[in-house]
Amino acid sequence: MWKLSLRNTRGIRSGTATLQPGLNTVQASNFTGKSSFIGAIQTVMGTARMGDRTDLTEGASEGGVTLDTPQGEYEVVLKRSDTGTLTRTGDPYLSTDQDLVCARLFAFLGEDNPIRARVRAKEDLTDLLQRPLDIEDIDAQIADLQSERDSVMRRLETAERAAANLPSVEEAISRLESGLEELRERRTQLRTRVGETSSDDSLSDDLADRRSALTTAEQTVSRLEKQIERKETALAEKTEELEALEVPVEVTFAEDIHEREERIDDLRLQIDLLEGLRRANHRVIEEDEVALVSSVESSLTADEFDCWVCGETTTAEDIEARLKTLEVKLTELRSEKQSLTEEIEEVKREQKQVKQQRQTRQQLEETAGELRADLDELRGDLHRARDRRSSLQEEVDELASEIEAAERELNEQLTDIKAEIRNTESELDDQRSRRDELRERSQEADQLRTEKQALTEQIAELRDRKKTKQLELKEQFDTAIDEVIAQFDPGFDGARLDVQTTDEGEVDAFELVIARDGRETEIDTLSEGERELVGIVVAVAGYRTFGVADSVPVILLDGISQLSADNLRRLIDYLDGASEMLVTTAYPEAGEFSGNTIRPTEWETVSDEEAPAA
Repeated sequence: MWKLSLRNTRGIRSGTATLQPGLNTVQASNFTGKSSFIGAIQTVMGTARMGDRTDLTEGASEGGVTLDTPQGEYEVVLKRSDTGTLTRTGDPYLSTDQDLVCARLFAFLGEDNPIRARVRAKEDLTDLLQRPLDIEDIDAQIADLQSERDSVMRRLETAERAAANLPSVEEAISRLESGLEELRERRTQLRTRVGETSSDDSLSDDLADRRSALTTAEQTVSRLEKQIERKETALAEKTEELEALEVPVEVTFAEDIHEREERIDDLRLQIDLLEGLRRANHRVIEEDEVALVSSVESSLTADEFDCWVCGETTTAEDIEARLKTLEVKLTELRSEKQSLTEEIEEVKREQKQVKQQRQTRQQLEETAGELRADLDELRGDLHRARDRRSSLQEEVDELASEIEAAERELNEQLTDIKAEIRNTESELDDQRSRRDELRERSQEADQLRTEKQALTEQIAELRDRKKTKQLELKEQFDTAIDEVIAQFDPGFDGARLDVQTTDEGEVDAFELVIARDGRETEIDTLSEGERELVGIVVAVAGYRTFGVADSVPVILLDGISQLSADNLRRLIDYLDGASEMLVTTAYPEAGEFSGNTIRPTEWETVSDEEAPAA
């Protein structure tokens, strides 16, 4: 059970109500706060728009709605500043973007429901039906997973190359070990032959050490020179790409997108209001039912009657002229809405291009910076290596001269053998280190393959989830429309939600198709009640597809005066049970309803204040 307390919200100055599980009917005549009560529930649930000033009663500076539930208490406080700005504070029932969007689109089915409004206006439904999926941002999740998988694949390629290179390194180690053993045997034979003394051996060892170090220094210089050459080539390529890259100017209009989106929402509401006003007045004139709302005085020239809005004497021609003025205003509002929509789409495209180009530029600049830093470090290493090589060359030359002068009997071959042994030992150590590194990398291959497979499955699951939800939406609509046609027997044979796909098989758009007498027809050929019924069916399909009942325990139904009392009851029976609670409005003429009936006799409303004194 829910308890609601209202103060200065919409047309209700103060009032309380209790909602029971099942059907709750707010039953009263016009101007008693029925729609205001539905709007108050939306306010405390959190789905009221920030720019909608009608949430706070006109003339009031503060108000709000309090909701007491078994799970806790929720409150939204409304305040209007001296400048007229409306703010909302407090803790609404719904908090996540997903729940708020799903409730606004699929559970709160008042006259201002966006889906009902789109169906009524014969406008595209695609962006509304996919908005819950857009909030999940499945495409961004897929992009992140693809980037992570690319990184794993690069590491896997490295590991697989390591595994492929490992046998050749093992073979090189075996060859070096055999060669080293042969060199040591030859060194022993030479020492025996020349009868070297400890002093001779010391000089030979020193020279061998210097020559080994010199060879290593020369290899280091060569390696560094090649590395520098590769880095300089890569830096030149990145610099050329940077110079060729043109980054568009930042789109300064982007900061106004939010205001324009709010303006579009306002325009939709204004268009709906003007359409309703024009349609109702036009119908009174067209059906020649002026006598229902005013007294008519006939004359030779034209029937005259009191305007049922302003009270002034007028004619049907005057009313029709004013309705044409309303049609011009509607055309202007629709044109402004279309223009704003196109501006928003263009700015978003430009923003996306700027973001992509900037990301590319940033990546190139980061890579170029890393290359410059590497070059600076390598050039410093090369300078030191060259100095080291020069110093060792001088030492080798001095030792060689000293050995030649002091110990001519020592065979040069022995010195070369010792140097070769040291070089071989050094190369063997390098190969063993490389083998250990390759083994470590190759051992990562199985783990990386598992990671790659897991990421691939996650990407496929996300893609399947999005497409499954999109196709489920179509199936749920087909099921719901069949149920409604069987229950209501409307003046059309059926309807379907066609799915349009891209060349890659991705769902691109939804198209609402109506059939009458076995042929496709336009939505505007249906009666007003039939159009509202189709809009509610679309919302029900979204309600079922996205499991809205799990987080939004109430369905709100309002603004369905186009339906007869019998059809209203059928609709209530159809929706009853879809959620924990169903709240609807009804006139007293509709008769009694089962469930909980709310009669706002004790509410203080704005209409009470405006009523003339008896």
